[in-house]
Amino acid sequence: MKTGLSLQQRHTLRKIYLFFGYISVGLIVLIWLTPIIWMIVNGFRDPTDPFFNGILPTKFSLVNFQKVLSNKATMRAFGNSMVVSSSSALFTLIVGCLAAYGFSRYRFRLSSAIRVLILIIRLFPGVLLSIALFHVAGKIGVYDTFLPLIILNGLLNLPFSIWIMDTMFESIPIELEEAAWMDGATRMVSVFKIILPLIAPGLAATGAFIFLLTWNEYLFATAFIRSPEKMLITTAIAANIGQYNVDFTGLIATGMLASVPLLIVFIFIQRFIVSGLALGALKG
Repeated sequence: MKTGLSLQQRHTLRKIYLFFGYISVGLIVLIWLTPIIWMIVNGFRDPTDPFFNGILPTKFSLVNFQKVLSNKATMRAFGNSMVVSSSSALFTLIVGCLAAYGFSRYRFRLSSAIRVLILIIRLFPGVLLSIALFHVAGKIGVYDTFLPLIILNGLLNLPFSIWIMDTMFESIPIELEEAAWMDGATRMVSVFKIILPLIAPGLAATGAFIFLLTWNEYLFATAFIRSPEKMLITTAIAANIGQYNVDFTGLIATGMLASVPLLIVFIFIQRFIVSGLALGALKG
């Protein structure tokens, strides 16, 4: 007597599993996209159509986006956030590369303990740091400038950068550098001409995440900036919330436009993100 399933039955079961798998993934994606779709649709809600009329708009208009795009303060905030986020990502990548290379190529007694200590720094609440750093920024004369935002965001994201790039450097065999040294190259030349090109996808992925984290930062943006002309985009979004009323349509429209630079960044470097995150999975 034969036991088990025939080839045709196994093929049918596989199709059923795949069907329910696709249905499950589709439902998860739909649930995840529902708030985004709702925000996009309500971004076109007419300001005269109050939200208590329903969760979906009954009147559509472009006036919300026209108002945001014509607001010079909001557009200036976009530019300010672009400068701060880009500078912070660059600063973190430079410092993180140097530290990660040192951890991956040099072995010393307290290297493991220092790595854990660096990671603990990221777990420290930013609201507690801002109190002391606010006093320091005023003393050294950098309050109400972009410098503390660039440095603080960079330092807080530095542990993430070091740990990610450490695995990238570990995945590159040191024999490549040794071969370059034998040909007369210095350590810095071998790093810049051999190692960094190999981990470029990982650097792009790390820089993108740091840019994202800095772009969405709100606490330091309000604590260290006082002048309206130096306001960042997160502060501009929060400006739609008043003491006695909330401009929901303006809030949604500004939030949607604030997401555009992030989408553009990930569209251009998405292939680097996928390959970069997998770079440290295997060691050569």
